[in-house]
Amino acid sequence: MNFFKYKLMSPSGKIVKGITQLSYMDVMSAMAYLERDGSIIIYVKRLGKIFTFFLNLSSLGFKKKIKIPEQAELLNNLSIMLRSGVSLTTALEEAGNGMNISEVSRDIDAMVRSIQSGVTFSEAAEQYGYIFPKTVIYLIRIGEETGMLDKMLKDASEHLKRIQVIISDTKQALLYPVFVLIAMGAGFLFWFYFVVPKIIALFKEMDAKLPDITVLIMNTSYFVQNNFPGIITGILGSFFAVFFVRQKSIKFKKGTDALMLRLPVVKTILSASILAFITEYASLLLNGGIDIIRISEILEKSMKNESFKGKIRQIGDLLKNGETIADSVALVEIFPPFVIRMVRVGEVSGTLSEQLNYLAEEYKSRLSVTVATLGKMIEPFFLIVAGLLFAIMIGGLLLPIYDIIQSIQ
Repeated sequence: MNFFKYKLMSPSGKIVKGITQLSYMDVMSAMAYLERDGSIIIYVKRLGKIFTFFLNLSSLGFKKKIKIPEQAELLNNLSIMLRSGVSLTTALEEAGNGMNISEVSRDIDAMVRSIQSGVTFSEAAEQYGYIFPKTVIYLIRIGEETGMLDKMLKDASEHLKRIQVIISDTKQALLYPVFVLIAMGAGFLFWFYFVVPKIIALFKEMDAKLPDITVLIMNTSYFVQNNFPGIITGILGSFFAVFFVRQKSIKFKKGTDALMLRLPVVKTILSASILAFITEYASLLLNGGIDIIRISEILEKSMKNESFKGKIRQIGDLLKNGETIADSVALVEIFPPFVIRMVRVGEVSGTLSEQLNYLAEEYKSRLSVTVATLGKMIEPFFLIVAGLLFAIMIGGLLLPIYDIIQSIQ
């Protein structure tokens, strides 16, 4: 893609000038493109490498991220318009304008110009991954090859909606235990920082004898009071440090991902989520006619969890070495026997895509049930833990009061 600076007179007589990005290499082709609506070119100049570099640099990192529901809506609108006989470029322009996001509209206009200059839809879409995910691009390419672009776009839209359900259920499931832990931690900090010091001061004024458990609570309170800013900074700093190191170190990210898959409640949630994600993607791509080795490569690139990413890579290597799909899945030891049996049945009977689709629905259902019952699952545990801790605190604070009453009597 090259940038051209232009000045022209529109059919209405208005002088228009600006900079546009086109897929042409020469000025004559750019002039022919700009004159397609009857405009009269005054001048066109292709910008040099330095200007092109800075223009490309200015567009990096500032694009507004499109949410999955917005991507799904865009693809669905494109599918509807193509099915009704609207041309691809017109459908793109209308769908882009309907997004009400200036960055999207501008980039879709650039896509339209590329398509009008001879670039295919899939090739143009590859330049804008924040609008069209990799899986969608593969489906677009299949639609172009089979002449069923409207159907593939509809399938891509439905696929993104299902993926959004998986993501939403996973976030909702993980949010509850995180919220409870934060609430418990904040509650204990409040007690040790504000409540306990006042009670301890009262004990000292009354010269009460403090049992060992009360001394422990008192020392903990002093520690929290003296280091409160450091404790808050340490908690927040640890959170951001873990987040930063995860972004920079693949080894650390793989280790933390493996650790999360061993935690009791988190393991159940993440396993159901990831298996629903894998089977949903594999079923969609298999229905689209993509071979299983290529599917394993796409899944590996799409996987967020490093532990599963490595296992998917192993499956791809086993498939390349001639292993069957079921044997490859069994050898990596990440899928339950139930999944392996379903894959083996589908592979033998030629209904693998249907079996994968069934598995995707099954794990989405399990994830939804987990979300619905999560509170009932972990609430007793948190209540017992919180109750024991508060019982120790209350007991430690009540014992000196009991001793004071006894001494008064």
